[in-house]
Amino acid sequence: MHDVWPEAARSQGNGRIDPGQLFLRIPSTDRLREHLQYYTSGTHVAGINRTQAEHTRDYFVAQGVDAKIVEYYPWLNYPINQRVALFNESTQVVEFEAGLKEDVISGDSASEDPNNLPAFLGLSASGNVTGQLVYANYGTLDDFRALKAAGVSIKDKVVLVRYGGILRGLKVQGAERGGARGVLIYSDPADDGYCMGNVYPNGPWRPESSLQRGSVALIQVYPGDPLTPGYAATKDAPRLDPKDAKSLNGIPSLPLSYRDAEPLLRALVGHGKNASEISESWVGGLTSRGIEYWTGPSALAVNILNHVDSKTTPIQNVIGRIAGSEEPERAVIIGNHRDAWCAGASDPSSGSAVLLELARAFGELMRLGWRPRRTVIFASWDAEEYGLVGSTEWVEDNIDWIRADVIAYVNVDAAVMGPEFSASASPIFKDLLFAATKQVGFPGSNETVYDAWLRQSRGIQPNHNAGLVEGHKATPPVHVLGAGSDYTPFMSHAGVSSLDLGFGGRLGSYHSNYDSFKQMITFVDPDFGLHQAMTRICGLVVIRLADDAVLKLNPISYAKALGGYIRDLERQVARHSAASSSVTTMKRFRRLRAAQRQFLTNAHLVEQSKHRLRSVYGEDCQMAGRRRRMNCRKLRKSINDRVSRLERHFIDPDGIPGRKWYKHALVGPGRWLGYEAQVFPAIAEAAEDHEWRTLRQYEKRIAETIYEAAWFLREV
Repeated sequence: MHDVWPEAARSQGNGRIDPGQLFLRIPSTDRLREHLQYYTSGTHVAGINRTQAEHTRDYFVAQGVDAKIVEYYPWLNYPINQRVALFNESTQVVEFEAGLKEDVISGDSASEDPNNLPAFLGLSASGNVTGQLVYANYGTLDDFRALKAAGVSIKDKVVLVRYGGILRGLKVQGAERGGARGVLIYSDPADDGYCMGNVYPNGPWRPESSLQRGSVALIQVYPGDPLTPGYAATKDAPRLDPKDAKSLNGIPSLPLSYRDAEPLLRALVGHGKNASEISESWVGGLTSRGIEYWTGPSALAVNILNHVDSKTTPIQNVIGRIAGSEEPERAVIIGNHRDAWCAGASDPSSGSAVLLELARAFGELMRLGWRPRRTVIFASWDAEEYGLVGSTEWVEDNIDWIRADVIAYVNVDAAVMGPEFSASASPIFKDLLFAATKQVGFPGSNETVYDAWLRQSRGIQPNHNAGLVEGHKATPPVHVLGAGSDYTPFMSHAGVSSLDLGFGGRLGSYHSNYDSFKQMITFVDPDFGLHQAMTRICGLVVIRLADDAVLKLNPISYAKALGGYIRDLERQVARHSAASSSVTTMKRFRRLRAAQRQFLTNAHLVEQSKHRLRSVYGEDCQMAGRRRRMNCRKLRKSINDRVSRLERHFIDPDGIPGRKWYKHALVGPGRWLGYEAQVFPAIAEAAEDHEWRTLRQYEKRIAETIYEAAWFLREV
């Protein structure tokens, strides 16, 4: 391979290898297939997958990447015994006992693994509770309010909710706040089962026995180890008593398949309110099986047994490092979590395969003589599924260095779940992300990934009205970061600009035994072209961040996005105040609008500095004359510092009220959204609580934060 590239390798003209075009030729679909086959060879739950950690470390080392395992000791739990039974409390006659296991699928070895977990929710409370059953739709805050308005109490009841709408931990929290004894969360076929199409193994959708596992930790309060909030869970760290951990729910909960949920829903028929009387959105897909959706409470009782082993247990992060050649103290990090509830082909092993292939590709570049200007770190996190544990503990353990020297964090979690590219990021990455996706072809087409991304975002089918897309001035959407994966501690706690990339699409195997290698090669990415495209995109982004003399981060994009954040906030606040009109709301946030305008003005100054650098000196500062060279390097460092440290200036040391671990003033997970992002969370939550004086105080405070960031952009 090496001898075919010598001319291209020197294309920068200054003795440095230009890695971008060389890199694009390296990622191999065969290698990606091998990586995925390894990671999906068995269930690899957090804390009990050391063999895979060692394999990952050893593979990094074999590519020329220095690597080590870093252990932490969080509080995790594992299933021992579970039961869900429907019975007559008077006679003690059991009417139905849930299976709580997924069927074996012939030809899919992942479904046969003896180590597969039963029905289980990470960090769920142990308990053995009994109560009448109440159905609460998706278990959102509005759903519980609707039940109360309909005269249906959940106090001392077992609550049945379906997956969707909000994070599963919030469903349990909402039920617990209403006095419920336990929660069952089932997958309704209307959301990802037979109502969507053929079920596995005849299609990609969830079959009737399929369970969605997951964590019920309250990561919107804080992620990571529940017993060491804000500091690393090292072996000898002081720990909270579990009953004092605010990220843990206190009532037992279990997931159900829709096959196991069906008898429970039948037991509700005729009791309480017909769910359609509350809203048609409360009616799921089991109507095709003759089921009516009713609220209850049921005449029969439901028993939930959730016996778990909770303990402090070691987890293993794998950290690989390629030292920078010119700015070794500055670092770019790319990470993926390795642990899964099952084989985890899409989530997270497609991303794990990408991470290994990136390490191999960077190793090839190093063998050609390339070294990145800045340090590159590869991170394979453990225990993400329990609540972003491995990444959070590492960030808390290295917080001072991260805040001082980390330029960016790139996250690739479920890299391939379907054909639809999506990105969530700090707005400062927009230009870089658009440029990278324009360089990578979309598999099986003549489009680039950017073209497909733009087309998909506008709901246009392949090869249909392409001219409309090309002529349209819009760009694809880059979403706001919430708290759905390992970017969270970097962005929301440390103030490191972050981005999260993936090929998505609705898939019925999420967190089930059927998220397998077999399903991946049958329904999702048979030829691994999407894996290859994701590897190329991630690699280009990391190379640009690690190797460009001048970072291609654009604060103008941030300033414009901030204007959109303010408009979103105004609409939200208007909904919470009957007295608000669009005019009064605009006036309410005049301080934010003024600060945003100043921020935009000063962002343009950074771009002017870049233009001056290019026109007067050149980005590489390769010129005769010591003084001229020093001036060039000083200006270049000033530009890079301003764009790479900008995110830090949105960090409020006091954090969001009631959730001080989250410190980003502009974005964070919604209090009742979980994974989903909320702009200006402190202000939005004051509006939700109708605390208008507090709202005005936070508007003033955050406007001052934006002004401070704007003045930072002026510094040269």
